[in-house]
Amino acid sequence: MRVSAKVDYALRAMLELAAAGGLVKGEQLANAQGIPRKFLETILLELRHDELVASQRGVDGGYALVRPASEITRGRRDPSS
Repeated sequence: MRVSAKVDYALRAMLELAAAGGLVKGEQLANAQGIPRKFLETILLELRHDELVASQRGVDGGYALVRPASEITRGRRDPSS
């Protein structure tokens, strides 16, 4: 099965967030996974829209999984959304 770079990056970002167990800055995520930062920001925005990732603004802000990784399963996104 082939996956697009976008899906690959999204999965890698979510794995990094799961391993961190808390807030991770976007720049730190991009550097850790070798993902172009602007592309990652677009991906994280989609993951927020799909309610998989939450973000917090500010100096102590960053991104985190909305629920424990063990509760996240693959699924199809509703094409009407």
